[in-house]
Amino acid sequence: MYRFLQNERVNEDDIIMNLASNCKKACKGKYVICIQDTTEINLSSHSRRINKDDFIGTTNAKNSQGLGFFIHPSLVLDAENGTPYGYAAIKVWNRPLKFTSKFERGYSKLPIEEKESYKWLEVSKNTQASLKDIVPAMVIVQDREGDIYEQFATIPNATTELLVRARTDRKLKDKTSLFSTLQPEPAQESYQIEVDSCANTKRKKRTATIEIRYKEVELNRPTNASKAIASSLKLFFIEASETGYTGKDKICWRLLTTMNVENVEIAKNCIEWYS
Repeated sequence: MYRFLQNERVNEDDIIMNLASNCKKACKGKYVICIQDTTEINLSSHSRRINKDDFIGTTNAKNSQGLGFFIHPSLVLDAENGTPYGYAAIKVWNRPLKFTSKFERGYSKLPIEEKESYKWLEVSKNTQASLKDIVPAMVIVQDREGDIYEQFATIPNATTELLVRARTDRKLKDKTSLFSTLQPEPAQESYQIEVDSCANTKRKKRTATIEIRYKEVELNRPTNASKAIASSLKLFFIEASETGYTGKDKICWRLLTTMNVENVEIAKNCIEWYS
C-alpha cells in the first residue's frame, strides 16, 4: 500500500475520479440524498516519520496540536431505503503548518470563495456536476456548519434541493427571529422514536416523543454577503423537538430546506434524511 500511494503515477484526483465513476454507475436513475461533512485525518502520532511537505499541515486552528489533512466527501444514499451508492465528490485539503488565526487573516471580511467554509458550496457544485444527467433529483444534506446564505442562494436548481441544520438564529424579513418563529405554532404531528444509549455522553436509552412544526420563512441577506446574490430568500423551516423530557440531550433539530414542505409527510422525510 505504501508503494502504491508513493508511486508518482498515483494521485488523489485519479482516486476520487474513480470513486465518483463507480458511484454514478450505482445510482443512475435513482432519487438520492447526498450527505456532506468533514473528516480530520490526524497524523500527530507519526510526526517523526512524516515528510512535512505541502500535502501535510496543521489540523488545529490554534496551531498547538494536530498534523495531517482534511477530507470533505459527498456520500450518496438512496432516498427511499438508505442504500449507499458511493461518493460523488471529495475535497481533500490541508491548512499550512504556519497557520494564522482568523483575526490575523481578516477572515470575516473575506469573500466566501476565499474562506475554508467554501468547501460546502464547492462540494455541492461538484456533486451536481458529477450527478448531472445521472439522477432525476437529489437532496444535499448538511450539518450546522453548512448553514451559509450564499449556498441557499446559488446551489438549488430544478434537480437539487438543500436540507441544512440551522446554526444561526437569523432575523427574518418580518422582523421576528428564526428560532422563535415556530413557538406560537401548534404541533402538526407527534410521533415516537428510539434514542440509543451512548457511553461517551452517558446517555441512556429512551423512547422520545417528537413534535413537528414547520412554516415558510424569508431570510434577509447578511450584511457581509455579496450584493450580487438575492437580498432575501424564502425557505421552509422545520423543527423537530422532544416533549416530556428535560435532560441536557433533549432533541431539538431546526432544519432549513429549499423543498416545498406542503404537508407533514414531507417534513418527516426531511427529519429522517437529516437524522
